Amino acid sequence: MKWLTTFLCLLVTSLAFAEEPTIPEAQSPARQIIALPFMMQCAPVPPDTMLLENYQELGFLEGDAKVFRPDMNTIGGKLRMFLRPDKPNSFTIMLELTPEVHCMVMSGENLGPMIHPEDAI
Repeated sequence: MKWLTTFLCLLVTSLAFAEEPTIPEAQSPARQIIALPFMMQCAPVPPDTMLLENYQELGFLEGDAKVFRPDMNTIGGKLRMFLRPDKPNSFTIMLELTPEVHCMVMSGENLGPMIHPEDAI
C-alpha cells in the first residue's frame, strides 16, 4: 500500500508542475505555416551509380541538411543533389541519413537559373 501512496503522490506532484499548454498567437493567413506529411523513399543503395546509369545524373551539390518529420522534429543528414546538365535538365535531391540509408527527397525536370523580375529587362 505504501508504494501505491508514493506513486499517487508523485503523479499528483508531476501533474501540478506540468506546463500549461500555450495557445500560439494567431497568424495572418499570408504567414501561416501548413505542415504537409510528405513521404521519402529510402534504400540501402548509394544513389551515385544508379542515378548515373539510369538518368545520366551527376553529383552536383552536397551539404548538411535537416527535414521536418511529421511530429515537427527534425532529422538531419547529408543533402546530395544530382543533375543532368543536358536537356531536359533533370535533377534528384537525396538525403543520406546514414551511410546505409539514402532517401529521395524529390526529383524533377527543367532545372535552371531563377530569373528575378529586375533582371528580366
